[in-house]
Amino acid sequence: MRMSRKAAEEEAEGKIFAEGCDFYKVFVLFIIGAFLGDITEMIFCRLTVGVWMSRSSVVWGPFSVVWGLGIAAVTALLYRYRSRSDSFLFCAGTLLGGVYEYVCSVFTELVFGTVFWDYSDMPFNFDGRTNLLFCFFWGIAVVVWFKLLYPPLSRLIERIPLRCGKIATWVLIVFMAGDMLVSSMALTRYDQRSRGMQAEQGWQVTMDERFGDERMERIYPNALKVK
Repeated sequence: MRMSRKAAEEEAEGKIFAEGCDFYKVFVLFIIGAFLGDITEMIFCRLTVGVWMSRSSVVWGPFSVVWGLGIAAVTALLYRYRSRSDSFLFCAGTLLGGVYEYVCSVFTELVFGTVFWDYSDMPFNFDGRTNLLFCFFWGIAVVVWFKLLYPPLSRLIERIPLRCGKIATWVLIVFMAGDMLVSSMALTRYDQRSRGMQAEQGWQVTMDERFGDERMERIYPNALKVK
């Protein structure tokens, strides 16, 4: 079967969508990680607590930004070491995962006055922001990711047609940028309302109308206000 002229030219020039660990690959992995991370946590809460609970980081769509950024970051940082030993990847994942979870907790507290997890009641925790057990989980996850999951997923992504892949990526970039911006505004206003600040600007009024306390509590049921 003869290839089309365009396909032949792309192959000759080595034009493959999201080849290697380029920008497109990392962003697609961010989206996949954010979606699967949210679904995984929802199922985990259902099995352990008995309720369906939103685990999303944003106001529109089932996306956990923490999971998405974690997968994208660890892929970008450790891609060149993906063929190293399991012990090396485990140690690197343990360290990076612990630091990442700690920094995310500090960021949400400083910016939004809110923390979304607290491990203070668990042994070997670090300021309640992460703990040694979960650091080990990060290490195991990195080994499983590079040795089992990443190779077939990477090949699947690279099979996406070049033009379609690029268009879809930029559409998702615009959507996620808007989603994260609105989510940040909603969380900021949520924090302001908890401190008794009245709406004086247009964006504050809009957030109060669209994302009141009841809706925010449904989206972020585990959010804890910090004084």
